[in-house]
Amino acid sequence: MQNAIQLDKNKWFEFNQKQIGAIIQSPTGQGKTRFLTYLILSTAKLGADIYFIDGKRADLFSLRFSFDESVRDRHVASTPNQACRMLRELVEDMNRRYETYFSNENSKTGENYYSYNLRPVFLFFDELISTMGEDKKLAKEIESYLLQIMLKGRQSGYFAILSSQRFSAEVLSTTIRENAGMRVALGTMSKDSYKMVLGDFYDELPAAEKGIGKGYIYLDGLGWSTPRAFQTPILDTSKIDVKNVLKKLLIEGANRFKEGN
Repeated sequence: MQNAIQLDKNKWFEFNQKQIGAIIQSPTGQGKTRFLTYLILSTAKLGADIYFIDGKRADLFSLRFSFDESVRDRHVASTPNQACRMLRELVEDMNRRYETYFSNENSKTGENYYSYNLRPVFLFFDELISTMGEDKKLAKEIESYLLQIMLKGRQSGYFAILSSQRFSAEVLSTTIRENAGMRVALGTMSKDSYKMVLGDFYDELPAAEKGIGKGYIYLDGLGWSTPRAFQTPILDTSKIDVKNVLKKLLIEGANRFKEGN
């Protein structure tokens, strides 16, 4: 399936049509990093340009070495100031696409980035609560940029995947959550944590095995009335040189599309 990522035998993350953006919550050691790595490599295989914000300067931040040194600072951020700069530039690039391709006299209804062979752009923002909690003033600016990407990004090819060990109402607005077409909760969490990620489905959650890489998923646009049990794809990162694989895929993606940004 083009412009979609397979999650298991029957589930796909159809980011281009049905599930615009995603939020993922998982306590420490419950498989979040492995799942993020799978999504990162999967989007890179589709040719996407990828950006990372890692509030704890941990796993995603270490992937900065997959980028050429000349563009590394533009693609990887950790501090609130760096995050604001990156997000502002992404929103500017997104709006430029709208002006160039979708707001002129030759534009046609229903066209999107894929119609013009534009490279999809994915933002992976890990430990959201850590970055936004560091600076309350900048947190508001970060939220405003994220909202623009979540609300406007689909047609122009800009997508955001937000993840954290836990979310709170202070850093994850209801608007962002409700516009995340894929929501994943891994491991065992409190009632409030489930509600923060999945919405008001807590009393209707089906039985599901909990553990590393296991929990619940909700995919928008499929007519689901409640989340479903989910196990993330198995990816043994000990057997994969993730940095080098990502570096190779990013180069291939840049060569595949006429517009890199």
